[in-house]
Amino acid sequence: MAYEDLLKSVEESAREKEQELRDKSAAAIEDIRTRAAAQAEAIRKGHIEEADRSITTERNRLLYLTRAENKEQMIHVRENAFENAFREAESRLTGLRSDPEYPAVFEKLLREAVGMAGDPAFTVHVDPKDEELCKKTLAALHLASDVSTDIATRGV
Repeated sequence: MAYEDLLKSVEESAREKEQELRDKSAAAIEDIRTRAAAQAEAIRKGHIEEADRSITTERNRLLYLTRAENKEQMIHVRENAFENAFREAESRLTGLRSDPEYPAVFEKLLREAVGMAGDPAFTVHVDPKDEELCKKTLAALHLASDVSTDIATRGV
């Protein structure tokens, strides 16, 4: 029986050793899994952070380009508006002398200019086409002024 007890003891010792090795292996596997999961999470977070930086950079680039494009479009819109306004003004000025209201407009402008002159001795500079109208308007306003026909203006 001592032999059988010895065999049982060796078998039990072997089972304990096997269980101990299994437990150590399971713990090592679990440790490896935990570290691998932590590394995977760190890598995942790194990729997400890099993607966020890339997205932010791209968004900022697109915003900058869009703002620049919008600014350029606004400049073109303003330029077109000014060009249209000047064309319209030129068109209106071209036919102003033939408008029946022109003498009244001329008188109003002359009154404004005289009011700003401040000096009682002044010279009115007009287009030669307006010389007669200017002299008549000055006489009607009881103003004595020199009339100089030294400028050219638009209009018929």
